[in-house]
Order: sequence, then structure tokens, then C-alpha cells
Amino acid sequence: MKAALTGVVALFIGVIATVLYFESQLPKIESIEDYRPKTGTKIYSDDGHLVAHLALERRTVVPIEQIPLHVKRAFMAAEDANFYQHEGLDYFGILRAFLKNLRPGSHRQGASTITQQTVKTLILGPERSYSRKIREALLSRQLEQLLTKDEILHLYLNQIYFGIGNHGFSVYGVEEAAQAFFGKSVVQIDAGEAALLAGVPKNPSRYTILANPNAARQRQRYVLSQMVQQNWLTSEEEAAALERPLGKPLPPPPYLGKAPHYVEYIRRELLEEFSEETIYEEGLTVYAGVNARMQWAAHKAVQEGLEQLTKRQGFPGAPQRIEVDQLSLAKSICHQQLDQRLERRRAHPDKAYATQEVVWDLHRLTSKLLSQKRYKRCRPTLRPLKPGLRVRGLVDKVNPVANEVIVDLGTTTGSLSLRSLHWARPFSPASSTPSPRSVSTLLRPGDLIDVQVSNITPTKDKDTPRAISLELIPSPRLQGALVAIDPHSRLIRAIVGGYGLSQTGFLRATQALRQPGSAFKPIVYATGIQETTITPASLCADSPVVIRDPWTGKAWKPENYEDGRYDGNITYRNALSRSKNTCSVKLVEKVTPDKVIATAKAMGIHSRQPNNLTIALGTGDVTPLELTNAYASIASGGLYASPLAIRKIVGPDGTILKEQRIVATTAIAPSTAFVVTHMMTSVVQEGTAVRARQLDRPLAGKTGTTNQSRNAWFAGFSPELVSVVWVGFDDNQSMGRLTGSSAALPIWIDFMAPALRETPKNQFVPPPEVIFRRVDRDTGAPTNDIGSIEEVFVTGTEPDEATEILPSLFIEDE
Repeated sequence: MKAALTGVVALFIGVIATVLYFESQLPKIESIEDYRPKTGTKIYSDDGHLVAHLALERRTVVPIEQIPLHVKRAFMAAEDANFYQHEGLDYFGILRAFLKNLRPGSHRQGASTITQQTVKTLILGPERSYSRKIREALLSRQLEQLLTKDEILHLYLNQIYFGIGNHGFSVYGVEEAAQAFFGKSVVQIDAGEAALLAGVPKNPSRYTILANPNAARQRQRYVLSQMVQQNWLTSEEEAAALERPLGKPLPPPPYLGKAPHYVEYIRRELLEEFSEETIYEEGLTVYAGVNARMQWAAHKAVQEGLEQLTKRQGFPGAPQRIEVDQLSLAKSICHQQLDQRLERRRAHPDKAYATQEVVWDLHRLTSKLLSQKRYKRCRPTLRPLKPGLRVRGLVDKVNPVANEVIVDLGTTTGSLSLRSLHWARPFSPASSTPSPRSVSTLLRPGDLIDVQVSNITPTKDKDTPRAISLELIPSPRLQGALVAIDPHSRLIRAIVGGYGLSQTGFLRATQALRQPGSAFKPIVYATGIQETTITPASLCADSPVVIRDPWTGKAWKPENYEDGRYDGNITYRNALSRSKNTCSVKLVEKVTPDKVIATAKAMGIHSRQPNNLTIALGTGDVTPLELTNAYASIASGGLYASPLAIRKIVGPDGTILKEQRIVATTAIAPSTAFVVTHMMTSVVQEGTAVRARQLDRPLAGKTGTTNQSRNAWFAGFSPELVSVVWVGFDDNQSMGRLTGSSAALPIWIDFMAPALRETPKNQFVPPPEVIFRRVDRDTGAPTNDIGSIEEVFVTGTEPDEATEILPSLFIEDE
């Protein structure tokens, strides 16, 4: 008896000691009252599209009073029907689960209350152990003492995990779940939809209508029946809910994830004012200057343009490779994981996608995934098979006899012929190399290559697979950048910092410092016009000349890069349209580099420029963003303002944390800006950018090419939009014979065509301080003769009848 009593006392002391120990290990639960769920930052484009959600957990918090009663009841029916009766622990539920677990062959039952699940999600995490269960129970009792039931339910419904949504991201909280699975707010869903959502948290990888529609329907039936049993729903309402089709999630926001370069630029701006914790967890809303439609057009133009240029330079090689020692394992893993995904699709024959023919896309496959010790992964993505589809496939066989490459597409194979690879000569931008004579010189088994389905040829025999013809997509080493700005609001409409949608950290559009070449000349000409040193009709002697640069003391012979010709006396309008280097150098010699640098700075070029005559040829480095904004100063009528990526930042409570509007200053006179613009229209109409005439609207611009074609540019604008394209190698190597007009201009055209499609064809409007006079096209002398042109002048600089024509530098041939 004494021994038994001693045992009971020892057990009691042990229990008390255990409870005290675990209580000492508990976090400060008082802080949960002030807890704000992690919600992240949403970024909206200026045309109303969600383009990014920067978040550790994608969540939108909804106050409990706004969540419909039938939604709250659905979740209680699924997880904890006695939620409003217990004090954190459901003892009867625990006993019931214990007894069920004693039955042979039964599935293990749990009895976690909503309070316990809230504690686990918010504080303790997913760890499974008896000590965690003890801490969970203790914390649940404390939480019930600190918060009301509604407050606990608020935390639970806004915190729980719902799996992967239709946009490919993890979903947290009922609002994001309703948006992801039904395309509407939680305040709009009906009882049937609420039951579908309530069934998900038990197993998010199984019970969503995306992952397993049949399992989701079964789980919905259970939740609805529980609601009927609790008298929260009538049998008629249950039947009506089950008769309604499951439906399918609306497609994800069309531009979500489609502007990674622009979003990265915004993220860096945000980090200058906010901590990472604020950005990723505290629910900011950012209204950006990006136009989602223009941004996507910019991405496509740069991507397709660089691919076409790469085809002219040769094949740089496969972007990825699985070496021979890993190839067999990699194929086995990829096909095994592909079969698992296909099996899940075949489990739902009532769905259209179950019979849809698909192939894999191995873009997410990396050697790191294959080398993991615990779980080697391939992560194939399924894509519907159709002409034009782009995927990353695995080279399976190379047949030099048939000159054919067989590419494993997962569910089938496709082939590359030698004819389709005629462009894939050995990569050499600056020199010519022979075309390939055998496919074996290009690709090897194990190469991961990007291909496009060019043709699917059906066969009469059902047992014979269809022939799928592929085209190899170049993986450019050549890089590019594009920036577009509204010159009047100074909102940045598009930023593309390189090839593809991946963001490696280096934004060429905003960080790459490269020589602009002749694209800098409009700034030189603006200085000359502003200083009344020249007019568009002034004559320049385009002739060979040796200049001793007074700033460097060295002799220098500028040459015309674009055509290598010297045309004698020509007007400055013609000099700009033909990109004559000699005339630009002579102009800088007249106005001095100091004044050109001052003009450049006033217009938005803040990078350091050379204080010598070479500035005439754009030898100072600029970023594409700087040059775009400088051109915007011309297009806006001479006004400078800082470019804006962010219009407004709003806090989680609706407080405006920041709102930006331009503060404009005069960079050059409106008359100067218009005259330079008018001169640049000649570059498009008859100069180095003549192919831009296909856009059939008022445009002004300038090409730029630096020594040995290390950089190629086109900078241009309409009255409504300025955009600049740069093309070059990151290591500054030569691009061979590529120029601004052959490399950058086509990309610019491919962007501006869709960007301006819905914009009226407005004219450049002259300010009052300019005057038009008819002059001789070649000499600039005033005349009304046939063949004369209408020239524009800053008022007071126009020529009069007594203007003399300079004698020609050339002796006429007898």
C-alpha cells in the first residue's frame, strides 16, 4: 500500500515537473494577439494587371466578420464541429480517435481542434513528436484564455495552407484559395464551394479540384453531410450543392510572372526604403508604371530578336547537358515521375485534360536535382502537344547516317533533320564558319536542348506513332536590353534586362554601362542648336580630317563608320540621318565638350562622360535606362524628370506610404527639342533607320554602333512613347558585322508595333518658337524651287535670301 501511494505521488510529481518543463520552453504566446499573418507585396501594372506577388506565403487577410457564416461552418464541419464548445482540446474527440485507432486495419485518426491547428501553424511548425503534442495542448489552452473564438477562427482561416494554386504558387488563407480555385472572393462563394475549400487542408496535395477532382468531390460530400448533421445545412441545400458541377479554376492572371526584370527593378527600389521582412511579410501594395501588355511585347521582341541574330552567328551549343555517367539514371527518374503525373490525369476520364496529348518540358531539370542524396528529382512539366509548342527536350539518339537527331519528349519523340539545322554552323560572331555536314558535330545524347514543334504528321496506321518534326531554338550568348518610357509622365512602361524570363541578378537595362556610339549624337546636335552654332540647314564639310584633340593632345582622324564614305558639303540634317562622324566631331570642336556634357547631364545622362572630342562619337558609357530618359527629355519638349517605376505604395491598412509624381525641369528649350526631333525623323524617313517606316506613323530616332560592333543601339520615339534597344555581348566582344540598324532596330520595330497598336497616329506638335522655311535639300539655301524641302529653325536662326552657299570641297570633273 505504501509503495503504491509512493508511486502515485511520484507520478503526480513527474507530471507536474513535465508540464512545468514544457511551459518553460513555450514561446511568449502573448505576442500572438498582435500577430499579423505573412501576406507579401502585390505589384500591379498601370493597366490593372497583377504582375507579381513577392511573398514567402501568398495570402490575403480577410476580417472574420466579412467571411460568410456558411464558410466558417464548412470548416468547422470538416475539422472541428465543437469548436465553440470546447476550451482548446476536444477530450471526447481524443477518446473517440483513440478507440478507433485500436481497431485492426483502421486508418489512424486524429483529434486536433481548430485551436490546436492554429497553434501548430503559427507557432510550433510541422514537427511530429510527443513533446510537440504536449506543447501544442498547453499552448491551445493558453490561446483560448487570451483570444475569443472568433479571433482564433480568424487566425485559422487566414493562415491555413491550401496547396498549389492555378498560378503555380503555394496558396495560404481562404481568400487566396477562393481566388485560386474559383476566381472570386471568399465572400462570394456558395456552400458547395465552401465545402470544397474546407476539405482541402486535410490533404492539400490530394483534395483540390486541380490535383484530384474525384477525391475533392468525395471530400466535399463528407463536409456537406457533416453540415447537415449539425443542422447548418438542409438536405435540400446539400443535394443542390452536389448537383452543381465542380467547375474548374479560372486561368491565372495573364501577366503574373511575366515581368521578372521589371519586378526585380522594383524590388531593389523597395529595399532602399523597406526591410525584406516588410516587403515579403507585411502586405504592401505597389502600383507600378509598367504596362503589362507593353512589357510582354518587349520580352517577346528581345527574345525573338536575339534568337534570329544568333542564327546568323552560329550554334553556341546546348544550354545544358547530362553527362554519360548520369544519363541512364536521369532518364529513369524523369520517366518515372512523368508516369506518376500521367497516372493522376488518367484517373479522371471525365476531364478534357485526361485525354489531351502532352509532352514534357525539362526546363526545371538541373544536375543539382539529380545529385540530391535523399530524393532525386526531375520535375518534368506537362505541356499540350501542338505546333508551335516550345519545350526543353533530351537528346536521346544521334544518327549520323540518316543525319537525324531523336529528341525524347517524354510521351513520344521528335526529330531534328540536318536541313532544319543548316544555320547551326560553329559559333563565330566575327567570322564565317562552314555549315554543318553531319548532325554528330552538333549534338550528343544527353544534351538538353530547346526545341519548337514545327509539324505533326498524322499516320494512317493507328499503331504507328505520328511523326513530330522539331526545330532547334538557339540559346543565345548574345544579350540585349530594352527600356520604354512615357515621356510625359516619365513612367517606365517596360524593362527587359536580358534574354528569357529568368532573372540572374544583373539587369542590363539599368546596370550595364556601354558606349552608345552614334545614338549619343542627338545630344551633340541639341547642344549645337541650343547654342545657335548650327541649324538643320547649316553646311558641314564631310571630308577626311586630322584633328589634334586639345583635351588629349593627340592627333585623331575620325571616320564614318556606317558607310565609310565622305560626301563633301552636306547639311547637318543629312549628316545626322547618314550618321556622319566627321560632322559630329567638328560640331563638338565648335561648342566644346564641356557644353555637350552639361547638356547631356541636364537631359538625364548622369554617368561620367569623356571631356574630349571623342564624346561626339558616344565613347562615354551610359545605361539603356539613362539613354532612354535622355531621349524622353527630347520627346517631352525639352523637360527633364527622373524616370518612375513606382507610382504609389500602400500599406496593409490602406495608408499611402509613398506617392510619386514627376518634378520636371527644363533641360533644353522646347524649340531646340522640336528641331532635333524633326531632324531625327529624317533618320527614319531616309537614313539609317529607314526600315522603321513600316510602322507608318510619325517616328524619330537614331542608330548607334560602336567600334568593332561591340555595341548596337536604336533609340527612338513617337509622340507618346520612347524606347531604346541595346544588343551586345556581356564580355564586350565584337559582334562581327552587326550594326544598330541590323541588330537593334528590328527588335525596336517588333516592340513598337504592338506597343503602339491602340495609340492614334499623332503628329509631333511644333512649339511657337520655331519657324519653317523652304530650302535646298543639298545646300540648305532658301529657295522655292522644285525639289526644295521645308526645313525647321529656331526663330531667329532661319536663313534669309542673302545666305551664301559654301564652295564645294571637290573639283568638278571636266
